[in-house]
Amino acid sequence: MSCQKLSRQYLHMVSSAGRGLYALSHLDVSRLFYTSKEEARAAHTQDKKNGSNMLGGIGSTGRLPEPSVHYEPFTMAISYPDRSRDVFALFGKSNIFYSDSVGHSSIYYTESQCFVGLPSLNSPKGPKRIAVSIPRTEAHASLYVMDMDPYNKCSFEVLTYYPLSRWHWRQLPRPAFFGDTKYRARDNVPFAVVDGTEICMSFETATYYFDTVEFEWSKAGDWVLPFGAKAEYIPEFGLWLGFSAHKPYNLCSVNLSGVTIGSCDTQPLAQYVGQHVDLPGDCSLKNLSLVNIGSGRFCIAKFFNRIHDRQPSGGGLDWCGAAH
Repeated sequence: MSCQKLSRQYLHMVSSAGRGLYALSHLDVSRLFYTSKEEARAAHTQDKKNGSNMLGGIGSTGRLPEPSVHYEPFTMAISYPDRSRDVFALFGKSNIFYSDSVGHSSIYYTESQCFVGLPSLNSPKGPKRIAVSIPRTEAHASLYVMDMDPYNKCSFEVLTYYPLSRWHWRQLPRPAFFGDTKYRARDNVPFAVVDGTEICMSFETATYYFDTVEFEWSKAGDWVLPFGAKAEYIPEFGLWLGFSAHKPYNLCSVNLSGVTIGSCDTQPLAQYVGQHVDLPGDCSLKNLSLVNIGSGRFCIAKFFNRIHDRQPSGGGLDWCGAAH
């Protein structure tokens, strides 16, 4: 029995390209997966016979493909632009949203290879933020961008397409937990989209969710999501999958299907899966992303700083990430 076709063939990766530029590359990930379940089981059986508990190598994307496009931020004229405020996010199925440090925004359509200018954000978002795309119609999605800094007066807004006025940023209600004395903005925010309309997120002691239809915040319970960042939904199993918030950042899954139905007093049970991958001793983890490819398949994209003779050799690579 052949595995289902991937709904996404490419992983979109943005990296620093020097001189203040960003480079967008597209990695063909189809060769990283077995062509059938039978082939995957056979490979796993062979690994066990060989006495290996490690994840077997399947394929390689080879060298990083040449970038399809380079970004030159609108703020290049600024002497010291705050690059931590630059936002990249997957918008819809294959489009890339970008906003610079002062809020100038655009969409890059990867299929037609063209840019479309957007209205500027009502307020630029800081480095501690989330950005999540939610489908609205077959042709358009809405992008929700939230700055986790409670001192940003316009911390939460959504980019939506209106037939008459086209693209428009709408300011949204601030979450109630911004007023909690225990709240502290985190570098990585655990969150997930539940039931296709609810954005569920946690801070230190509690979990809340935002209804994108009613534009209302509600409290889910006095517990926190186990994830360190965004969790992806697996419809085949009715579970949400993400990286654990704590080292060694193993994968974990949780059933969140009931957390937005009234109050949920009990923290959903998490199941953990180890990642047995040997890494060179001269590498230190810089960033990691979980990318949903569809049909129950995921890519784990990890980025490392590599050290030689106590000196970094990243070639000036100071930012990288997978748009997902």
